[in-house]
Amino acid sequence: MSDVEVSGKKGRRSKRRRLLTDRNFTCLLAARLGSSMANGFLPVAESFGILHTTGSASDLGLVLGVQAAVSLALSLFAGVAADRFPRAPLLIVSSIVRLTAAGTLAIGLLTDTATLAWFFALAVVYGGADALFGPASMAIMPDVVAREDLDEANALVGAFSSLAWTVAPATAGVVVAAYGSGAAFLVESVLMAFITLCLIFARIPARGEVEPDHEGGTLTQLKQGWREFRMRPWLWLLTLQWTLFSLVLLAPLAVLGPLVADTHLGGPAAWGVIGTCMTIGVLCAEFTSGRIKPKQPVVFIAWLPPLIVFEALALGSGVPTVVVAGAAVLSGCAIGLQGVFFQTLMQRAVPSAVLGRVAAFDLMASEIAQPVGFAVAGPLGILFGLRPVLVGCAVVAVVGTALFALALARVEQPELLVQNEPRVPDSGSEVSVS
Repeated sequence: MSDVEVSGKKGRRSKRRRLLTDRNFTCLLAARLGSSMANGFLPVAESFGILHTTGSASDLGLVLGVQAAVSLALSLFAGVAADRFPRAPLLIVSSIVRLTAAGTLAIGLLTDTATLAWFFALAVVYGGADALFGPASMAIMPDVVAREDLDEANALVGAFSSLAWTVAPATAGVVVAAYGSGAAFLVESVLMAFITLCLIFARIPARGEVEPDHEGGTLTQLKQGWREFRMRPWLWLLTLQWTLFSLVLLAPLAVLGPLVADTHLGGPAAWGVIGTCMTIGVLCAEFTSGRIKPKQPVVFIAWLPPLIVFEALALGSGVPTVVVAGAAVLSGCAIGLQGVFFQTLMQRAVPSAVLGRVAAFDLMASEIAQPVGFAVAGPLGILFGLRPVLVGCAVVAVVGTALFALALARVEQPELLVQNEPRVPDSGSEVSVS
């Protein structure tokens, strides 16, 4: 793209070195890595724990559905909390609650006293605490890192988080196979303890700006967050673009992709290779994204989703596994760039005082259509065939997201906050528990 510049290696290495020698950032990076590891560990431990306890796939679906629903329902209130209260203590509370929930279930499974009700309790408690972690962990980054360093900081966090997310399920599978799901939840508890300690040892500066609506109630602050979200056309158009993309491509690909691999490409091993190649693409993009400096970040981000369809097109076209794997690398690169640049853009363009709520509205709107995509993908695949549906979804995704990209090229581009906002220099300007 003509609006993209590539920065020099020397300045980028200097910025990365500065970040990695900063105590606050390295502690936050370690906490985010631990959180990604825990989130990748949990589904495996939870799935086999339920199946070994009740033997019912329906029970598993209900528990996972409750957990996702609780997390989504509380995301807006988590955004309010992330703007209203100090963010570091919120992250610590979230980790301690999840530690308690996972530890309790580990004891129940190890002593053979856990029942289905225990898993529903975990879904509610863990899902709620996880919802609290999301907006606060994203909004806290400008409190820790200078705004001119946000691109490299998000690249590092994204790359290490993706690596942890990749390693976690395989590790969880080994633990479950060797020692049972109770031991897997015990490891989950250890990960949560690690996250808590990292956040405790960090010294996160408190925000100094004061928002007029801070004294209002939750509903008032939600309205303020909605106004801030709605008044930025570039933001809600990008969010709607991803909502459409999740509905018509990501959800069907998650359901139909494994079936295509199992039916036409040789089984789970092929799907594992494709997933690994996708992760390689994501990691490569995240590690190198700091070198790319788009002159119009919104337009750059808007043209990335149409490039993510390569994997779905390859799966639907009947090509060999090696070609699908190559396409997955390209899709992964686009996904990695989209994640880093979108987070950086939000953190630079949205004032820190409302960033948690704005991030929560984006998160909820981005994911709200995915359950519909999950529900209809299977019936459509049975009715029209797995491969034709994937190709059709890819075509619709390209056309739909390209129309959004053309519209976004015409909207007013955001004014970026390059320097950090001033903080109040008082005795309570730091949150330190160490």
